[in-house]
Amino acid sequence: MEDRVEIRSGEEAPAPPKEGGAAPEERPEGASGAKVVDRRRRYGEDGDSAPAEPVKAVPTYVEQLERKVALAEEKLKEHIERLNREAAEFRARQERELERRTLEARKRVVASFLPIAEDLGRALAAASAPEGGGSAGGLIEGVRLIQGRFSQELAAQGVVPIQAVGERFDPSLHEALLTREVSDPSQDGMVVEELGQGYRLGEEVIRPSRVAVGKLRAEGAAPAP
Repeated sequence: MEDRVEIRSGEEAPAPPKEGGAAPEERPEGASGAKVVDRRRRYGEDGDSAPAEPVKAVPTYVEQLERKVALAEEKLKEHIERLNREAAEFRARQERELERRTLEARKRVVASFLPIAEDLGRALAAASAPEGGGSAGGLIEGVRLIQGRFSQELAAQGVVPIQAVGERFDPSLHEALLTREVSDPSQDGMVVEELGQGYRLGEEVIRPSRVAVGKLRAEGAAPAP
């Protein structure tokens, strides 16, 4: 750094010599009325500038926002993880409840048919007993009673037989296994024989009826054997 020297004018000008008086006080050689003031900064001996004082770091507005955003993202992540855990636990509970209800429904259905199986066993035992004489009539009657009870249990479960004979063939309710030639035009396309009983539960078909469908015989054609 360059040295700067400031020269100021003196506060008082030298007094003029008085007439007939003493000569004014002599000033040292080289002295003048100017006052020299040294304005050079006294730093280190090497002339380097003094180190700046440490400034306390103050968070900027952007840094504050970044911290707030990071905190909000962390809270959102924790919230999403908690919701995912709760959803998984809810699905697991629902699945367990559905399995439990399905099992209970199956148990009720099976339990309702156990007495029928027992009745069938008793009918067979009675027909084969020596005192029963092996009566086929008794066996038939027993089986008929069991069939009636079986139909009652099916109805109690909401299962009803599908009407087939005399109905127009409906592929959603009937399964055509064969055709029968008919001479009556009104029987053409109608179910003329039931080969297997069909059932439905409400509006859902459990099993379609297996049927024979009437087909009008062509004029002059010989009847099918």
